[in-house]
Amino acid sequence: MRQPARAILASLEQHLNDAPLIASRLSARGFAPTNHQLLTKQTCAKVRDRLPRLFRGEFDTGNYPDEWHWREGISKEHAAREICNAWKSDRTIASVVLNEELGRLVAEVMDWDSVRIAQDDLVWKPPSPQDDSNTRGAVGRELGAQRRIDTVGFHQDSAYISTQFEPYDSNSVTLWMALEDVDKESGCVEYAVGSHKWRPLLHYAEGSENEKERNSGSGSEISSFHSADETSYRNSMLVAANLAECGDPQETIEAVPVKEGRAIFHHQDVFHGSGPNMSTHRHRRALVGHYIRGDVSFVTSGSTSRSKQNGPFGTSSYIYGRYRRYNSVDVDTSFFPVIY
Repeated sequence: MRQPARAILASLEQHLNDAPLIASRLSARGFAPTNHQLLTKQTCAKVRDRLPRLFRGEFDTGNYPDEWHWREGISKEHAAREICNAWKSDRTIASVVLNEELGRLVAEVMDWDSVRIAQDDLVWKPPSPQDDSNTRGAVGRELGAQRRIDTVGFHQDSAYISTQFEPYDSNSVTLWMALEDVDKESGCVEYAVGSHKWRPLLHYAEGSENEKERNSGSGSEISSFHSADETSYRNSMLVAANLAECGDPQETIEAVPVKEGRAIFHHQDVFHGSGPNMSTHRHRRALVGHYIRGDVSFVTSGSTSRSKQNGPFGTSSYIYGRYRRYNSVDVDTSFFPVIY
């Protein structure tokens, strides 16, 4: 399934040399863009070529991904598109996110002995409509607001990934890889600088101090990937900032442009999201790898206050719980492969 590392990565040695600097920035700011191209242009082109096929349901392994948001002929044309765990469905995606040398880089940055993939994430924001005449006037503004549904709400990856496993601290990291040049106009990732240090660390707001309510999932989510539109995608971060009493969080937001093939490492607890793609001709496509320590185990029932669910498979979420063996905390390599 894997292709030779040299066909995937552009400059591994340069990145390995930069690993201490990346780790330092990750600790200080919550994110760290790479200084060099990570994926070759050929790799980026191959992955981009696979995206339309994947969203049409053409899975060359015969397996469905875990999440599939946006269906050709059904979904709104200008809505954001997302597929999670495409590596299970597509050999090209697998050859990148399961790449052993990529795992080696993650291990060096995080000082881990081994690395598993938790999940991948394909995110595609198509260009804005070229004819925006219907956004003029009251009715037009209403139509425009309905159409701008390609934002990503500010969230922490830990709410979806790190809370599933223990030990919790620094058990996951994200590698966001640009498949083409991305800037503020096309909806690059925005970070709340230093927000990985905000405390208390709560993924759910109202009712979060009540253990029973938090485990049942009745508390309000702070961390939310799917946002309504460009007016609200930062809302969850504002709630968290208020709870942490960290001042005006808007002053901490930094948009991070990324060139094709370059990447951003970001901390499991840093708040991040992105605005809409306002370009009328450029797509905004990215491949994201979420990696976990190779020695983690699933959380045991009642062992953590961070996970909101408590069902037959302990505190695992709907997605992760389906890959958890009954009455076991062992992480199955078939579903969470050790890549390094």
